[in-house]
Amino acid sequence: MELKELTRECGNHVQVVEVTPAGGEAIIIANVYDQHDGSEVNRPAQRAAWTEIARHVRVIIAGDMNAHSKVWNLMTTRNRNHIFWERLISEENLLVWNTEEATRIELTAKIHSIIDLTLSSPNVELHWCPLGEEATGSDHELIAWDMLGAPDPRADTSTETTGWDISGWDPTKESEEEDNKKAEERRAKARECYLVGLGRTPILSDNSTKEQVTEAAGSLREAMTVTLDKHARKKRWCSRSKPWWYEELKDLSKVLGRARWKWRVAGISRVKAARRELRQAIRKTKRDCWNRFQQEADGNKVWTAAAYTAPRIDTTGQALVREDGSIAEGHWEREQAILQAHFPQGPPGTFNPAEGGKAFERVEASLVGSLLKAVLNTSAPGDDWISAGIVKVFWQWDEQ
Repeated sequence: MELKELTRECGNHVQVVEVTPAGGEAIIIANVYDQHDGSEVNRPAQRAAWTEIARHVRVIIAGDMNAHSKVWNLMTTRNRNHIFWERLISEENLLVWNTEEATRIELTAKIHSIIDLTLSSPNVELHWCPLGEEATGSDHELIAWDMLGAPDPRADTSTETTGWDISGWDPTKESEEEDNKKAEERRAKARECYLVGLGRTPILSDNSTKEQVTEAAGSLREAMTVTLDKHARKKRWCSRSKPWWYEELKDLSKVLGRARWKWRVAGISRVKAARRELRQAIRKTKRDCWNRFQQEADGNKVWTAAAYTAPRIDTTGQALVREDGSIAEGHWEREQAILQAHFPQGPPGTFNPAEGGKAFERVEASLVGSLLKAVLNTSAPGDDWISAGIVKVFWQWDEQ
């Protein structure tokens, strides 16, 4: 049966999609809004073919069920719209990933409300948490969940390149002779690729114009980037890129996932203990990372620490009104309005700036090499993510 046939009788109260992650198996995700249509007995969401949906190999059912039950909320004082969802959970052996945290917050509410449920088949393991700090304008909490297990390594990794790792080009970092030869081969291929791209870079002279220098710089950067993309490992942000992350946290997260999976047998106390241990470990490693950063900070890192420790200044200001009464909007308009009001253009003059000097002629390869050598390998000279350590390697291959 096609997926659209499973929800034909319930309108847009249920949406079912099939998602196939890269390198993984297909999974059915059902989004639910179970609201009555005029009376409690008339609920379009419950008319979906839930038996067929829940019996897929891998399925996740999430949404606003508008149901109160002690099955997923031990603190509730009354049951409502619970029979249908309790029966579906029991008959199809579904797992409930909600914790004791409320999913709907209302100041006048007298009960602890958990009505937004996240269910799954037994072979699906989730990491579930409400994002209480996210302001959505709704009285329902924003809930985030992700699949645990062994997904494709690209699943939680950004597609944006944030640098390159060229350690594979260094034979001295390899202990085995075979790995040493492979590193030398990678380095030779990278050098050849770079020199080919460098051959298309225009040669500069003392008479080169500003436009020619800009063109040469762009061509040089392109040659570096093409070489790195082909022969170096790209760096990308992922969930483990945080400076405070360490492998023990991953193990604790798995323990929490397994406790949630087996909560019917082990009890909710096991889930609470595992979650408490994970949160304590995260708070401790964040605190240790911050203290270590403050103790070791030097250079520009001192100002990074100051940005977090100094009192916050309220940057909200009044609207910037021009002399004609119009309001300047956007950064560029405000900048022009301030320049016109406080730095008016002076009368025309006959001043001619002096011609360029000869200081640039003193810049030689030896001077550039010595300055480049003094720079830390991890320093990034611009927004192209080409670090100083990478520039040093290219400089060895061609100093011109």
